[in-house]
Amino acid sequence: MSVEIGVATLTDRQPRTVDGREVTEAARLAQIVELGVQADEEGLDIFGVGEHHSVDFAVSSPVPVLSAVAARTSRIRLTSGVTVLSVHDPVRVYQDFATLDLLSAGRAEITAGRSAYPEPFALFGVDIARYDEVFAEKLELLLRLRDEPVLSWHGRHRPPLDRAAVVPRSESLPIWIGAGGSPSSVARAGALGLPLILGYLGGSPGHLRQLADLYRAAGRQAGHGDRLRLGVAAHYFGAASPEEAASTYRHYHDFLRPKRPGGGGFTVSQQDFTDGTGPDRPLMIGTSEHVADKLVRLHEIVGYDRVQLLADWGGLPAGRVRESVHRLGSEIAPAVRAAVDLSGKESA
Repeated sequence: MSVEIGVATLTDRQPRTVDGREVTEAARLAQIVELGVQADEEGLDIFGVGEHHSVDFAVSSPVPVLSAVAARTSRIRLTSGVTVLSVHDPVRVYQDFATLDLLSAGRAEITAGRSAYPEPFALFGVDIARYDEVFAEKLELLLRLRDEPVLSWHGRHRPPLDRAAVVPRSESLPIWIGAGGSPSSVARAGALGLPLILGYLGGSPGHLRQLADLYRAAGRQAGHGDRLRLGVAAHYFGAASPEEAASTYRHYHDFLRPKRPGGGGFTVSQQDFTDGTGPDRPLMIGTSEHVADKLVRLHEIVGYDRVQLLADWGGLPAGRVRESVHRLGSEIAPAVRAAVDLSGKESA
């Protein structure tokens, strides 16, 4: 199976961008749907939509947005990135995504995670100090809901189920784990035999390889070695020239900066940005040749099955995002697939 290549959006929204444009919530949502439609047209494999619960993001529930994309596409797989499972009822999560799966003719996936932001825990009344315990229980229930049409279940963080028939039913609904680098999350995904997508937002490919090795070792130990699939998520912009790539710094800085006193985020300096776009560094920002070379090199080190690239960050103009995604579909993805397929034949 060839490596899967797709795009994602965290749905971040700058009401006024660094280049002075005003962006309404409706306009941002429309841009996100168009991004998914274009990804399908470009022959990409995956489209992911994030879930957030603050004014800095446009989407709090990925399923309605993914459903809008499903209605206008035919082949691309549709996933969350991530579903904050710790704060939701797994019954409702399963029902929503099973409905999306039926509407899209079997193209839905769930990527479940614990959230890097505190807002959803306060909003939904979940003790953030126990978020891992809650996540583990809800993940166990979600997996059973997927596999058992009628279910009896008892836990600590949701009312019990007594021979509950949870509908509608999806014939097959992949559930991935999304992790930012926590070794416990990585090991849990391997032990459960679940596909894993790792955020590659800092550090080196070598560090990412350590996490990949941990995941695969846990999977083999649990008898799931042949079921494991590894994905990598990274920040992306495909540029016509190195100068155009460098010009995105203002948007990238605005994307990650803390938006209010005491708020989460990072202040990225110009030098940090420049360094991050270099070889063996995490930012997939540059010309098509540069990005393709980095992705091939990363595959040689990590051996990923999927790469999911965040494409529309920081208020980048829709036209520039569209050109960037076109380069991904028409130039970068074919080059990466060809190189990976060739290396696989040579090692066979």
